[in-house]
Amino acid sequence: MELTVGKFASAVNTTIRTLRYYEKIGLLVPAKKNDANQKIYARDDLKKFYNIQLLKSMGWPLIEIKQMLEETAYSFGEIVGMQEAVLLDKRNTINESLKMIARIKNVMNETGDLSNEDLMLLMNTIRLEEDQRMILQQYFSATTVDKIIPQNKRQQQAFDRLNKRLLSFFQASLHSGLRPDSQEVQRELEELFALIPVSRNELFHLDRPLDKPSEVFNALLPDDMAEFFGEAIQVFYNNQFEGMGE
Repeated sequence: MELTVGKFASAVNTTIRTLRYYEKIGLLVPAKKNDANQKIYARDDLKKFYNIQLLKSMGWPLIEIKQMLEETAYSFGEIVGMQEAVLLDKRNTINESLKMIARIKNVMNETGDLSNEDLMLLMNTIRLEEDQRMILQQYFSATTVDKIIPQNKRQQQAFDRLNKRLLSFFQASLHSGLRPDSQEVQRELEELFALIPVSRNELFHLDRPLDKPSEVFNALLPDDMAEFFGEAIQVFYNNQFEGMGE
């Protein structure tokens, strides 16, 4: 088989422009010429072209395909295994992103449109739920943390509503100049804690003291909100312990 670039493009259902680009980057360079000094594609070029298309269909970028095909002893079995791992990771990432979007849409359907800042903060808290779990486990028992962090769809919806309310309130408190120890802030915390599905005894039995309460939220919130929230939580906990006679 010996075909000029135009006939080869027609035979493999691609464009001359594509073949010229492959040649330019050194991916598929025809080695032969005909009597008219035209470059021609032979059977080996056809095989290589289909290998390129196969690897492209699996998601490999052209530069990596070129590197792989230049290896004298490349293994398609190894390539398939490597790309499977990459694609599975991408699929997991996409699935997690779709779940997050579904949760955000549920909140928006219940509460109306969110501001850009509220939306980004809420998405961040959902994205970092496992980080939240690890942070909370430093202060609470594993059983308590399992009750706080959602385990199913119903719990997720309640948790997202709670987070949305919390984020909106503390953002508004900062903008309006309220103090962390103000009655308005402490009353809101009282109501929010009442919505958490754990007992007061569990909430206020810490495995270690909140020496720097804002550290719990630094990974999840802007610095000013994390500091404000941390101070408000510290005041709330102090008030609770005083009320319990501790």
